[in-house]
Amino acid sequence: MLEDQDYVMRIVHEWIRTLIRLIFNKDIDKGDDADVPLEVMEQFRKLRAMIDDGEINEAENILLEGLREGDRAYFEMSLLFYEKLSGKTDEFLAGHDYSREEVVDGLKYVVNYYGYTSLLEAFTEDIDL
Repeated sequence: MLEDQDYVMRIVHEWIRTLIRLIFNKDIDKGDDADVPLEVMEQFRKLRAMIDDGEINEAENILLEGLREGDRAYFEMSLLFYEKLSGKTDEFLAGHDYSREEVVDGLKYVVNYYGYTSLLEAFTEDIDL
C-alpha cells in the first residue's frame, strides 16, 4: 500500500506541476511564486495551516466557496492547495476524515471549474487512480 500511496502522491504532484507550468509558466519545484498577489498568498498560508492542523474539510470548504470565475491567482492557489494535500500520508488524511480519492476529486473539480478539464484529461486518461 505504501507504494500505491507514493505513486498517487507523485502523480498528483506532477499533474499540478504540469498544469502550473503550462498555464502560468511557473515551476513549483523551483519556488516560482513572485507574482502571486499578497491577498492570495495570505489565504493560501491560512489554508495550509488549517491542513497541517487537520482541519482539511473546513479548509476545502473555504477554498471552494472562494472560487471566482476567471481569477487566475485563485486558480493557482487552488492547485497548490491540492498539491499540499497530496503530500500528506494516507494515515494523516484518514485521521482527519479525508482520503486520497478526495484529493484527486477536488483537484478535478477545481480544474473543471476553471475550464481546463480537457488539459488535465489529456495527460490523465490512461491513469486509473
